[in-house]
Amino acid sequence: MLAFVAASAVSILFLVSAEHALSERSDRIATRVADGIYVELAFGNTANADAILERLSPGRAAAFDLEGNVIAGEASPQVLEEGRRYPIASAGDVRGELVMLRALPGTMVVSLPVVMGAILLVTLISYLFANFFAHLVSQQSGEITNLVSRTSLKQGLPEADKSILFTEFRRLRTSLVRRIQQLQRENERLVSAAYIDERTGLGNGAELTRQLTQFISRSSFEFPSAFIQIDTEPMQLEGDHQDTAFVLEVQSAISRRIMSFLSEQQAAYSLPDGRWPGFALASDDFGILLDRVGPRNEINRIAKSLLVRLKEPYTIGGKKVTFTAFAGIAMIPEDGQNPQDIRKRAYTALVQAKRTEGVEMQFYSPKLDRQTAARKRLESEVRTAVEQSAFTPVYQPKVDLATGRIVGAEALARWQLDSGRIVSPGVFIPVAESCGLIGDIGEQITRKACLGAAKWADMGYNDISIAVNVSPRQFENDDLGTMLIDAMTTAGLLPRLLQLEITESVAVTDPERLRDVIGPLKSMGVRLAIDDFGTGHSNLAMLGRLPFDVFKIDRAFISSLHNDKQAPAIVEMILGMAETLGMETVAEGVETDDQLQFLKRRGCDQYQGFLFSPPVSLEKFIEMVRRNRQPAAA
Repeated sequence: MLAFVAASAVSILFLVSAEHALSERSDRIATRVADGIYVELAFGNTANADAILERLSPGRAAAFDLEGNVIAGEASPQVLEEGRRYPIASAGDVRGELVMLRALPGTMVVSLPVVMGAILLVTLISYLFANFFAHLVSQQSGEITNLVSRTSLKQGLPEADKSILFTEFRRLRTSLVRRIQQLQRENERLVSAAYIDERTGLGNGAELTRQLTQFISRSSFEFPSAFIQIDTEPMQLEGDHQDTAFVLEVQSAISRRIMSFLSEQQAAYSLPDGRWPGFALASDDFGILLDRVGPRNEINRIAKSLLVRLKEPYTIGGKKVTFTAFAGIAMIPEDGQNPQDIRKRAYTALVQAKRTEGVEMQFYSPKLDRQTAARKRLESEVRTAVEQSAFTPVYQPKVDLATGRIVGAEALARWQLDSGRIVSPGVFIPVAESCGLIGDIGEQITRKACLGAAKWADMGYNDISIAVNVSPRQFENDDLGTMLIDAMTTAGLLPRLLQLEITESVAVTDPERLRDVIGPLKSMGVRLAIDDFGTGHSNLAMLGRLPFDVFKIDRAFISSLHNDKQAPAIVEMILGMAETLGMETVAEGVETDDQLQFLKRRGCDQYQGFLFSPPVSLEKFIEMVRRNRQPAAA
C-alpha cells in the first residue's frame, strides 16, 4: 500500500510538472514567433510573416490583425478552438494576435482516474513480480552457492555458467536515452529555425531583434554600436538565370562574402569571431551589427570597405554577376532605444542613400524623417493629381535650321496646381517613377498632346508634328500600342504627325520588343526618334538595324561645344552617322547663337531650345506658329 501511495504521488507530481514545463516552453516559443511576426508586420512584409508560420508551425498557427482578419498562417477549426492566444506587440504597439497550438508535445492523452487505475494495476503486478523475483532470487542463491562450490573445486568458472542478467533493461535504457537525445535535437532545431535564415545560415529578423536588444543594453554614447542595413541590386542578370536555385545561390554567395569580411575585421580589431553578427533580412537585404567599434568615421570606413567588397564580381554558374550596394546606418543608442526604432531609422537612411545620386551610404539623422514625411505627402499629391488629370503638356518648338520654320514640337509634362502654379517635372517625375505612376502621367500627356496637334492641324498647319516621350515604364506595358492608336483616333490626328521619343537605354536593352511594339505603329506612319543619343553605351550596328527615323543630340553635348574639346567631335560623329543612315537630326538645348551657327555649318536638320523659345502653352504655341508662317505666306 505504501508503494502504491508513493508511486501515485510521484507519478501525479511528475505529470503535472512535465505538463507545466512543456506549457511554459511552448509559450516562450510562441512569444518569440509573435515577436518575429511583429517585426515583419512593422515593415509591411506580410509574406515573410506567413513564411515564418509555414516554416515553424505549418497548419498549427494563424495571425490575425486588430480587425480579426487572417494575415498569416491557416485559421483551422482546431487552431481556433484549442490554440492559445498571444499578442503581436512591442512596446505598447499592438499589431494583432497570434493563435497557436502547443509548439511542443506533452498533453495528457488519458484522464487522471485512468492514470490512477494504471498505477494500481502496475503496483499489483509489481508486487506479484517482486514475490516471483524473491522466489527466483532464493533459487539463484542456491544455484550460486552450488556454483561457488563447483568453482572452488574446479578452480575456475565454466563458460556455460556465465549468464548476462537483465539484458532487456539495458536495451530499454539505451532506447530511452536515444529518444531523449532525439527530442532534444528536435527542440534545438525548432528554436534555431525561429532565429536562423534557412537560405543563408545568417540570423533572421527575429534574431536581429534579439541581438539589438542586447546591443542597446550594453552600448553608450561614449562607446556606441551601429546597425548597418545593406541593399544589394544586380546590375545585370540574364533571363535564364532568374530561377529560384540561381537566386538562392546568389544570396548564399553574398552572405558568405559578408561573413568573410566580418571575420577579417574582427581579427583586425582582435575581437572573437561572432562578436559582429550578420543577418539576412529579405531577398536582397542584409544587415550587420558593429559592437562599440568607435566614432562615426571608423564606422564609415568599415561600411565603405564592405560595399566595395560586395560590388566585386561574383562567379555563379560559370557567369560573372555584379551588384550595386547601398547602406543605411543607425547609431546605437543615439538613434533609438528599442530594436524597432533602430531598424526603422537604418532603413530610412538606406532609402535616402538609394534616392540620392552619387551616394552609396547614409547615416540616419532626424531630418531624414522630415524628408520622408514630405516625400510621402508629395506622393499622395501626385496620386491625387493623376486621378484628377492635372498633368498637362507644354510645347517646345522644333525649328528647321535651313528655313527657320517651325516644323514640330515636343510635348513636355507639367503639373498645374489648383492655384495655377506650374510644378517643374524635376520635382514630380522622380516621385512618379518610384511609385509607379509615370505611365499614367505619360498617357495623360500623350492624349492631350494629340488633341493639341489635331487642333493646329485643323487650322491648316498640318505639316507640324508632335513628339511625345515614352518612358521605360510605359514601354514595359503591353497596352502601349493600343493606347497610342486610341489617342490618335480619339483626337483625329494623322499618324504621320506623331513622333515617339524613346531613350537610348530602352532601345539597346530589348530591341526585339522595340520592333514588336513599334512595328505596327511604323506601318501606320508614326515616326520614331532616339532621345538623348550619345549618353549611353549603344551598339551602333544594332541601332542601325532598328526602325528609327530621328536622332536627337543630347543637350549635354550642345552646351559643351565651346568648352569641351571632345563635344564637337562627338556631335560631328552623330551627324555623320545620321546622314549615312538617312535619318534626321534634332539638337536639344540650343541656347546661344554660336551653338546655332556650329549646327548649321555641320548640317544639322532641326534644333530646339531657349534660343528660339522655352516650352509654352498650346495657345501660345499656335500663335507662335502663326507669326512664324506669316512671312512665308506673304
